[in-house]
Amino acid sequence: MKKIKKCLSAVFDHISECMAPIIPILLAGGILKMIVLLLGSVHILTGTTETIMSAIATAPFYFLPVMVAYSAAKHFDTDPLIAIISVCVMLLPDFGALMESGEKVTFAGIPVISATYAYSVIPVILLIYCMSHVIRFLKKVIRESLQPYFLAVCAILITSLLGILAIDPAVSVISNALAEGLNVMQTEVPVLAWGIFAALTLVLVSTGMHWIFMTLAITQIGLTGVDYGIMPALFISNISLAGCDLGVFVRTRKPELKSMSLSAMVTALIPGIAEPSIFGICFKEKTPAVGNILGCMIAGVVQGLITVHCFIYTFPSIPSILMFYSAEEPYNLVKAIIVGAVSFVASFVITAVLYRDQAEAI
Repeated sequence: MKKIKKCLSAVFDHISECMAPIIPILLAGGILKMIVLLLGSVHILTGTTETIMSAIATAPFYFLPVMVAYSAAKHFDTDPLIAIISVCVMLLPDFGALMESGEKVTFAGIPVISATYAYSVIPVILLIYCMSHVIRFLKKVIRESLQPYFLAVCAILITSLLGILAIDPAVSVISNALAEGLNVMQTEVPVLAWGIFAALTLVLVSTGMHWIFMTLAITQIGLTGVDYGIMPALFISNISLAGCDLGVFVRTRKPELKSMSLSAMVTALIPGIAEPSIFGICFKEKTPAVGNILGCMIAGVVQGLITVHCFIYTFPSIPSILMFYSAEEPYNLVKAIIVGAVSFVASFVITAVLYRDQAEAI
């Protein structure tokens, strides 16, 4: 059991480390998308100007696999240029058209399962991890004098085929199954699905497991334009943490804890960074964690009842609330505000009722 936990922890750590350098680029793309949305809605951006601005905003997401390949190569200490080329093979327009043609595709008689390569994250990280071992093996079997001629050739060929024939199709099947499962739960038992998921966000974020779901949300938004609940649940989580922070701020008599809880609340609400609230308040003071779990569960139930979608990927926070706006679903933004308010109030009240300074509790 300890080995399994250690392996899972290592997986989440690798994903987190590979994604960390890319987050500012994704945030930039999200902000640009919101700017296009705002200016387009008041008809300041029109015609080809809007098209060009949309292309600029979309580029960080469409070429996400390229950025992930570079970041993963640096993390796994392997050649970033070979990593980028191996991934770009799967982003070529002709290759994409072949995969979407509906024809039976084979390579040397081996069936090629159609998979989605744009916007992918987890398959790329896994592929570059495998590539790092492939390159180490090739360096052992290819003479050093011949490596400038054959190392890159062999590495690109092996890695590209490994991605096309095995890794991307396998991960795509699993991701599609997970996405379909979430969609089915949203349709059949939305209250239970999002109530439980929102309640678990404290554990997911603190262990890094939320990256699995965030990358799934990024893929869904990239491919369909809509995330069916993952980002709203993470929005609920951040707002709930702010409510917990305020509850501690109101109840504590310790000046240093008041200062910490207030700064953590601002950090959760404005830039959408949860770690100060999680590790500095919830885990350290214990009872705010209960307030977060119960507050998120209550707001998650409301999310399941009214259904909240997300249309733009960015860190969920107050300034990025337009991530929930769409002209096709004009009331979705109001729904997001409602679940956020429920999360904040419920978490604040529960934390304020339960919290006692540790010196008082003894």
